[in-house]
Amino acid sequence: MDIKAIKKLIADGENANVEFKLSFSDEVIISLVAFANHKGGVVVVGVSDDKKIKGTELNRESIGRWANEIRGKTQPFLSVEIEKQTIGNKAIVVFEVAEFPLKPVSFRGRFYLRKNNGNHLLTLQEISEIYLRTKNSSWDFYPNKEKSLDDLDSEKIEKAKLMIEKNLEISLGDTLNFLRKYSLIIEENGNEYPTNASMLLFPKVPSRQADIQIGLFQDDITIKKNKIIRQDLISEVDEVMDFIKSYILKEFIITGRPQREERWQYPISAIREIVINAIIHRDYQEGTHSQFRIYFDKLVLWNSGWLPFDLTLDDVKAGKRQSKPRNRLVAEIFRDTGIIERYGSGVKRAIEQMREYGLAEPLIEESSGGFSVVVFSKEYENKELEKSSEKSSEKSSEKSSEKILNIIREQNEISANELAEKLRISSRAVEKNIAKLKEAGAIRRIGPDKGGHWEVR
Repeated sequence: MDIKAIKKLIADGENANVEFKLSFSDEVIISLVAFANHKGGVVVVGVSDDKKIKGTELNRESIGRWANEIRGKTQPFLSVEIEKQTIGNKAIVVFEVAEFPLKPVSFRGRFYLRKNNGNHLLTLQEISEIYLRTKNSSWDFYPNKEKSLDDLDSEKIEKAKLMIEKNLEISLGDTLNFLRKYSLIIEENGNEYPTNASMLLFPKVPSRQADIQIGLFQDDITIKKNKIIRQDLISEVDEVMDFIKSYILKEFIITGRPQREERWQYPISAIREIVINAIIHRDYQEGTHSQFRIYFDKLVLWNSGWLPFDLTLDDVKAGKRQSKPRNRLVAEIFRDTGIIERYGSGVKRAIEQMREYGLAEPLIEESSGGFSVVVFSKEYENKELEKSSEKSSEKSSEKSSEKILNIIREQNEISANELAEKLRISSRAVEKNIAKLKEAGAIRRIGPDKGGHWEVR
């Protein structure tokens, strides 16, 4: 990297691919590991967080010693380009690492991943997920050896097969051919086992792994209706949507045509997209059920599992397609049946539909070990506007009271009508403010309305 590129890199500041350190330490190696497990990156030693070049102490053995330390503390060991540069008589060292081909790499047995501008310590599930993705696979491709083909529901399989054949205009042959073609069953040592995806999509007896807890909430602690949905993943979409539509508002619009138009509280297709995304991308290894909450003025959908390691919140909103779904085989079935159009674009479409519907953009964030989406209705926005208006009215009233008090101090014989004219507000508003000032003991009236005067305490 030439000096011009390094200066620009420093001027641009830290980001998802760049970090500054004042001196070499284990923190530098941790950042290099985190970069290697993501998209690669650069650590510049001798620069402070606020982009000031401080320099670092070096001797003839420093760079060789640091390279050996990096190799000794990483597994598989990292090969890092290390380059010394001098800017303004101050020595800095640039460590550059590429994305590692076989992830994840560890630092002393601990695994880190670069997320935004920080290094995230990976959980066991995330380590497993990164490894499987490196091998171009995912958890749902693996056989469930505790189950057999007898644990699969033939009617559910046939239904999905027919949906795919109609959507893609192809013939998939018999049931076994369909299951083998999509790697929904795996042969090992002469036996065929259903994959984890099959047990989520076509179970005779649905597992607790697929549980969705959905409820109607009056407030955060008062539940009016509650239901556990335990179904195959495809059926869960319709069951969740039926519950939501039972408890959100719907109005009929008279258009002059023979049939009235329905307008739901939220765009139904957008809500369906969010529900489908939650079902496809949930971390089923972790085992915590999804939680969907319906309030009078908002919907809150929480799913277990952090964002996939190679995605950011901005990527989700922008509809990034390069990322592989957490459950690739489940997502493939949902796509080929026509339930979803393509990977990665559902949330983006939902956001666009919310805007077109005149609603605020949903709040999307990582929280409590999972991923949540909050959808706001017009009723929520109106409530917030009322709160804002009330606060504004209170502040306005406070200002009017202060002005009245200041005027009375200078003209203690002024009348209420004269105050109204002077302040350009109604006589009723003046009377309300005077009543508040009297109640607070700030003023009192001496004598009659005419001929009397105000006393400020």
